[in-house]
Amino acid sequence: MNYVFPQNQESIRQIITRYNLLKDRRRSKHFGQHFLCDQSLLEKIVKCSLPFGDADILEIGPGPCGLTRAIIKFCDSNRLHCIEKDTMLEPLHRDVLNGVENCRVIYEDALKIRPQSLTPRKIIIVSNLPYNVGTQLLINWLLDLKDIEKMVLMFQKEVADRICSVPGMKEYGRLSVITQLLCNVEKLVPVSRLAFYPPPKVDSTVIRLIPKAVKVGNIDHLQRLTQYCFQHRRKMIYSILKKYYDEPKVAMSLRECCIEKTARPETIAPQKFLALSEHLI
Repeated sequence: MNYVFPQNQESIRQIITRYNLLKDRRRSKHFGQHFLCDQSLLEKIVKCSLPFGDADILEIGPGPCGLTRAIIKFCDSNRLHCIEKDTMLEPLHRDVLNGVENCRVIYEDALKIRPQSLTPRKIIIVSNLPYNVGTQLLINWLLDLKDIEKMVLMFQKEVADRICSVPGMKEYGRLSVITQLLCNVEKLVPVSRLAFYPPPKVDSTVIRLIPKAVKVGNIDHLQRLTQYCFQHRRKMIYSILKKYYDEPKVAMSLRECCIEKTARPETIAPQKFLALSEHLI
């Protein structure tokens, strides 16, 4: 049964004010705290993650519980797990989530927790990720996708552009390659900086990632290879790789992968990088 919050529930701005969440701006910046206050936009984000089916839901950084309340509105038998690093928010969460039985808040660093350790069920991650750790969290999840059904995540626009970029675009890079090899990626909702309180300096974008039913052999080697290549994204691929691998092997691998020696990393598709990694290992 879906939990129904009272009609007269406080707005997100009222919660922020009542609990003095922005009193210490240095502390707020440390936790990457910019709070999304548009309730209709929050519900729109949650709807992008539906249906929940039999999965459990994971949210990172519930803060004043704006997205949390929107998720709970659509939960039925689903359990919501929230991970919050800021322990000073515990009284707020106790008050706002009072009576919600299918939600628990874990006060820990999300970078230290495997989502799969929280539940034996499939997992859907729905989060407005903190700007300062969003990319690292995504990489952690990409390297351990078992039982993650889908992810609907908000990033700053620049990061979302990197994730979704294709060869030839200036934002295309390592993050694009790794993410697109492992997931189907789709941009969903642009979010203006003015939707946040306090407003950050950048706009944001909500994206959806659905893991692919594929296996990438040696992901660590693929990460190293793309690091080598995108450190010198405008140089010729042959010139880059011969610094790190046996030169005849580089020439043969490029030939077998149908990649020209003169190609630049920024023009090479994710599947070609995967094939190249498997040949060079």
